[in-house]
Amino acid sequence: MPRIRESTLQEHRAKTLDQIIAAAEAILRTGGRGQLTMAEVARRTNLARNSLYRYARDADQLCDMVMERHLPDWGRALDQALGTTEDPRRTIEVWTRTNLEQAGLHGHGWLMNLYAEQHDEQLRQALIYGSPSNPHEPAPRNDRSTDRQIQALLDFHGQVNQPLIQAWTALRPTDPAMGVEVTRGIVQSGMRLIDALDQELAPEQRQKRLTIIIEKVTACAKAVTATLTEGSTCA
Repeated sequence: MPRIRESTLQEHRAKTLDQIIAAAEAILRTGGRGQLTMAEVARRTNLARNSLYRYARDADQLCDMVMERHLPDWGRALDQALGTTEDPRRTIEVWTRTNLEQAGLHGHGWLMNLYAEQHDEQLRQALIYGSPSNPHEPAPRNDRSTDRQIQALLDFHGQVNQPLIQAWTALRPTDPAMGVEVTRGIVQSGMRLIDALDQELAPEQRQKRLTIIIEKVTACAKAVTATLTEGSTCA
């Protein structure tokens, strides 16, 4: 059992939990979900495996903990930014900019793609659109994820993507999917650019490059909006 250096057992457990979540996040950032294992977290935190299981039952629960640390702030920032506009074109622009700003601020654009490699097509569609692709089908299930984890992902992705879906539905009522998918692709590419920024850069240099990425990618999203809404048919 690790030696307790804090003044109370509660403080020790809180510090250990922080270390565990930080280790899990580091693995997810660099290696993705496939690299997150209890063995690797135990190794990085210098914990015995049986000690680690006192804090999390499996790697899925570790994912829960990482998401719970980050997703609420992202969602609140998006809600606040989008509360200032009702114009669908402006919504797409603000949606793009805010998601990129949050990726740069928190450094967790990887969270948006955490389950992008899911082989369950129904779950993948639900993560993109925030609800099952067929409302008559049961809620998506996956043996690798807990029900609670899936619901947390669905809630967050629904919160994030619903404003974009509504904006494109207003602009292209017969075919909003094209606008949704292209816009999401642009933003995800921007997030990858942000994630690739050199962590050794001085803060002012990193901020300058981050600002350029956000401005350029947002401009791309505006251009796509203009292109896909040209003409009376919006074909």
